[in-house]
Amino acid sequence: MALLTAALPSSADPVQSAPAKPSLAASAAASPDVARRTGEWLTIHGFPEVPNGDLVQIDPTAQQWQDQIAVDLRVSRSSMRMNHRKLSYRSYQGMAVFDCVRRKGWYLSLQYYQEPLWRGPVTARLDFREHEAPVTFTGVPGNPADKLVRAACRNR
Repeated sequence: MALLTAALPSSADPVQSAPAKPSLAASAAASPDVARRTGEWLTIHGFPEVPNGDLVQIDPTAQQWQDQIAVDLRVSRSSMRMNHRKLSYRSYQGMAVFDCVRRKGWYLSLQYYQEPLWRGPVTARLDFREHEAPVTFTGVPGNPADKLVRAACRNR
């Protein structure tokens, strides 16, 4: 995973604080299909000021990785979940890669938390092979995985 480490910014902090709250007017005016930018994170789904809701965010600074786009992302779920390896979590952050031609994405690495909004200690760190862990959001309405692909591939 040396390539993965090289793709991560050297200043990446494993635990990042929650972003600043957007104004109420901006949140109310935003269409559900339009991503909202909050601090240095782009909100794809949900509202950062609602800790008990589902939230999907990406760092808008995408990086070229092989012939795909790599993005840092973070997800906070409305309740405890289990990943495909039967690991329980409430939120996670890490790196995903998107194939803009095929409109698919998969995780390369994730850090899991038992608390919402990436709080508390990291309870697990997992690295994945290409195509091993597809980017999906089971139980989240509005197809945020598709919105995430569009946001990651917006400049391609």
